[in-house]
Amino acid sequence: MESSYDAVVVGSGFGGGITACRLAEQGWRVCVLERGRRFGPGDFPDRPEQAPRMFWHARHNPGGFFDLRIMRDVAVLTGAGVGGGSLVYANVQLRAPDDVFEDPAWPIAIDAAVLRPYYDRTEAALEPRETPSTPALPKVRAFDAMAARAGLPASRLPIAVHFGEDRRHPFSGAFQQGCDNLGRCDIGCPRNARNTVDITYVAKAESHGAEVFPLHEVLRIDAPARGDEHWRVGYRDLQYANAGEVSAPVLVLAAGTLGSTRLLLKNRRRLRRLSPALGTRFSGNGDALALALDPQEPDVAGAQAEFGPTMVSRIDLAAEQQLMVADGGLPGNFGGLLEIVRGVRAITGLGRVALRAKNVAARIGFSDRSVTPRTMTLRKRMQPIGDTLIFLMIGRDAADGRMRLTPLFGCFDIRWSATASEQLFARMRTLAAALAQAAGATSFFALDAGPLGKYITVHPLGGCPMSDDPKTGVVDEHGKVHGYDGLYVLDGSIVPTALGVNPSKTIAALAERGVEHLVAEREPG
Repeated sequence: MESSYDAVVVGSGFGGGITACRLAEQGWRVCVLERGRRFGPGDFPDRPEQAPRMFWHARHNPGGFFDLRIMRDVAVLTGAGVGGGSLVYANVQLRAPDDVFEDPAWPIAIDAAVLRPYYDRTEAALEPRETPSTPALPKVRAFDAMAARAGLPASRLPIAVHFGEDRRHPFSGAFQQGCDNLGRCDIGCPRNARNTVDITYVAKAESHGAEVFPLHEVLRIDAPARGDEHWRVGYRDLQYANAGEVSAPVLVLAAGTLGSTRLLLKNRRRLRRLSPALGTRFSGNGDALALALDPQEPDVAGAQAEFGPTMVSRIDLAAEQQLMVADGGLPGNFGGLLEIVRGVRAITGLGRVALRAKNVAARIGFSDRSVTPRTMTLRKRMQPIGDTLIFLMIGRDAADGRMRLTPLFGCFDIRWSATASEQLFARMRTLAAALAQAAGATSFFALDAGPLGKYITVHPLGGCPMSDDPKTGVVDEHGKVHGYDGLYVLDGSIVPTALGVNPSKTIAALAERGVEHLVAEREPG
C-alpha cells in the first residue's frame, strides 16, 4: 500500500465499489479499504454445519461474510467482504416507487426523474432480468397460485443473475457460469452466476488501477488541518494484527449504513462540524419475515423453495399499502436453519448462553456486539420444516430510529421502536395470514422472532441522511458531508426514508450520481 492516493474509499459494496470504479476510470489513484476478505466461487459453505463460520468477527473470524450486530432494540444483519452486501443479497434490483421521493426528508433536487438515468447506468454492470420460464420452477407456480387464490397480482422480480452459457462478463471481463438454480444466492454462489459488485464494479476498478485491500478495518479519521493537507485514515489489518495509516485529499465513506455512521460517531471529536442530524432517520426498511407452513391447496403445495434463485416473484402493494412481499428460499440442506427464525432451540449449549449474555449486555448499553462462530453453535440434527413458502416483506416504515453512542460505555447503538410503524406491520401481519389462508397453510409472522426476541433487519438505512439543510442532514444531495471539503458518504446511510423495496438499486443510483458530481467538481491529486 502506498502512503497516499487521490482518493481513499472505505467499503466495497454498492456504494464503495461503484465509487472506486468510476474514479479509477477517470484516472484517479484509488485505495479501497475493505474489512472483509475476498471470496471466490469455491469459498462459500455448502453444508449446514459450516454455517457458524459464515459470521464475521474482527478478531475471531474476519473471514466470515455475515455480520450480525446486537443492539438494544434491534439486530442488524449485513455483509462483509469484497463486494459488500452484494455477496449476501438476493439479487433484487427494484427502483423505488416515484412517490418515495415526495417525502420532504429528501433533498429538493432528488426525485424519480433525476435518478432515472443513474438507475439505467447501474444496469450496464448488474444486468437485471426476470428469471426465465424454462426450466419451470415449482416455487413460481406455487406463488402465482397462492396469489391468485388471495386475489392479488403476482409478478417476476428483476434480479442481477446471469442465465445462459459460461461467459466473460461484458462490463468487467470476470468469468461466470450460468445460474443452475441452486438456491444459494444468500449464502454464496459457487458458479459466479450472480452479478455481484466484486465481479462487476470492483473488477473493473482494479482493471483501471484501483488497489483493493481486504481485511482492513478503518477505525480513525483525521481531517486536514489546512486546505492543502490530506484526510488521514487509520486502519487495523485484521490478517496481520497491525495498524497503519493512509491519506488522500478525498475520502469516501461507503462502509454501509452501520459502518459509515459508526465511523463518524466514533470520530466526532475530531470532526466537530458534523451535523447534529448524525445518527438520525434509521430505518429497517420495514423488513419482516413470514412463513406459510405446510400448504394444503394442491396447486400451492410442493413449492420446492430450494430450487431456483432465492427470490423470483413478488406481490407489489406499494400503491395500496406501501409494502411488497417477495418469495424466498434456502438450499434444501440448509432448510433447518429456519428453526432459528421460528424460535425453536436450534442454538445449543454455551452458544445459547453467550447469545443471551450479549443480548442482556446490549440492553444495559454494552451494545454493538458481533455474533461469533462460537456463539452460533447449532444443534447437530435440525429437522427441515418441510413444505414451506418463505416470504420477505418490505415496507415504508417511519424511519425514526436513532443511532448513537451509549452514555456509559460509548458503544454504538440503535434506539428504535415499532410504535410509529405499527400500522405498516399490522398490514403485513394481515397479509401474511391471508396468503397462508389462501394456500391452506399455517401462518407464521413475528417481528421479534428467533433467539434474540427482537426486531431484525437486513436492509438498514439512514444515519447519515441527505438533506439540503445541515441541521437536518449529514450530507448534501451528492453525498458531500456538510461542513467538510473532500469528505463524502455514498452508501445506504444517506437514504433518509424507507424505500419499501429492496434498496440496493437506489443505493447504487445515488452512488453513481454522487461520484459523477465528485469527478466533475474535483481534479485528482
